[in-house]
Amino acid sequence: MAEDQPGQATAPARPEAVRWLRIYLAMVKASWATALEYRAQIVIWLLSWLFPLIMMVVWLAVVAEVGPAAGWDQSDFVSYYVAAAIVNYLTVAWIVWDWDEDIRTGTMSIKLLKPVDPFHHYFTNQLGQKLFFVAFLLPVFIVVVWLVPAIHYPLTLARLAAVVLIVILGFGLNMAMGAAAAVLAFWTTQAKNVEMLWTGVGQFLSGWIAPLPLFPAGFQSIARLLPFRSSLGFPIELLMGRLTWPEIAFGFAVTIGWTLFFWAVYRLLWRIGLRRYEAVGA
Repeated sequence: MAEDQPGQATAPARPEAVRWLRIYLAMVKASWATALEYRAQIVIWLLSWLFPLIMMVVWLAVVAEVGPAAGWDQSDFVSYYVAAAIVNYLTVAWIVWDWDEDIRTGTMSIKLLKPVDPFHHYFTNQLGQKLFFVAFLLPVFIVVVWLVPAIHYPLTLARLAAVVLIVILGFGLNMAMGAAAAVLAFWTTQAKNVEMLWTGVGQFLSGWIAPLPLFPAGFQSIARLLPFRSSLGFPIELLMGRLTWPEIAFGFAVTIGWTLFFWAVYRLLWRIGLRRYEAVGA
């Protein structure tokens, strides 16, 4: 092969962003294929919708008995919990379970030999499954919203764009929180229990058990400052048109701030944990 002559133009190196895009597309494609192979997951997803729908039935019974609660009528509760069934799946992250198992079994050693950080493997694995969910089950949600008069989402294009963005950011926040909890597996076998305790507290502060506007004002103020609302109550209230633009801007700021915080915690613990990691198992 002839050598480049002085002054001869050489082919530009492939941009780093393009390289990462190709890597992500390949990893997401593999995750999508896995989701297609294990179709029984769809049944599990459908069953996971039962809890918010059960809570909806409970609140509908309360409203039927004593009237609207804090200004929320039956239509509001139906709209809230139908959206909760979708938003919760799109934003939830179960990274700690996969990470903990990989560390305990020694599978993490294989991932460390690959050219990308293991976080990207876990991220694309969940992203691929969520895209599979969106493609096959989100249209069902749209049809239900169209057919059921009690469901109302007074959206403009700007609010719809904000909802999509906060759902994406909410997923990113949960991934950052999950990663920060997952790396505790370098030091303890209780990482999953820590995550379960953390998410258990978060169920009350996120709007999962009941919409946050039903709680006392002081409780609401605390919940708005914590990360849990960002991935459930906030996007749903935004979808329902119950927030002003200043409130929306504040919610985005809280979400981004906590994401950066937990990402920094994860990276710090990851670097420290790798120094003491010893693979065990097959």
